[in-house]
Amino acid sequence: MLISRAISTLTLYELRRAIARKRIILLIALIFLAEAAIYLILTLLPAAFIQPFKTYAWIIGLTVPSTILLHILALTIGAAAFSEEYEMGTADFWLTRPMTRIEYFTGKVVGSLAFTSAIVATYTALSLLLSWWIFGPQSRLDLLPTAALASVLSALTFLSIGLAAGELLRRGMLATILAATALFTSLIAETYLAFVGAVTDNQSLRAIAEYLPSWAASRLTATVISAGLGIRGLEVPLLAAAQPAETLPLIIINITLYSTAFLAVSLIRLAKTDITRKIL
Repeated sequence: MLISRAISTLTLYELRRAIARKRIILLIALIFLAEAAIYLILTLLPAAFIQPFKTYAWIIGLTVPSTILLHILALTIGAAAFSEEYEMGTADFWLTRPMTRIEYFTGKVVGSLAFTSAIVATYTALSLLLSWWIFGPQSRLDLLPTAALASVLSALTFLSIGLAAGELLRRGMLATILAATALFTSLIAETYLAFVGAVTDNQSLRAIAEYLPSWAASRLTATVISAGLGIRGLEVPLLAAAQPAETLPLIIINITLYSTAFLAVSLIRLAKTDITRKIL
């Protein structure tokens, strides 16, 4: 009972703190504005272009944020979770309460993930409302809960990287910059490998890209939807990021390994150090 109470208290505390962070609110607003803008653009396209898949317009509300914006939000949330406690000196308060460091760690991680999940649920609902309002009744909504869950899972990679950076550096802005650098470096390397691999017809280069953290994180949602619809991503413009269904296990393994590794780094750093205040 005491363990669950400590974790639930920290989870609620982390949710409140996340809502109060200006840069996180700005990113959330950017996600919602991007979705609204894309649906507006779709209404301006020729009817013949949108007609074949207008009953699947809800897909855009899940696939667009999950390619990059969701991961920027996740790493920002993660980078602030531990680091801000050191910067404000409140880590001393929490780590001297009657709770273990594992409870402290768990509460922080669960709170960060819960907040990320709430954002995914909100923009998922927004995408459904906008697509239904603009294009009429939508099809295959049975896939929507699974796709939303896939989006949350895809955010784990860079949420974990952000948490590790925040615990290692104990500076919120530096941790955010480091985690963002990891994201964009991975995206650039992935793009380069895919381009050179396509030009030279070198499949091994494309295979290397599959080991990068951004490869799985940015493709899981679209691949899950594509597999559920029984189509390949290139057949529907909204699913251009999708991979063949047979790559799903590889995508999930990629996310699991990266998330586990960086969460382990965070926990080991927290458990092994006696320093609670920010590093000067």
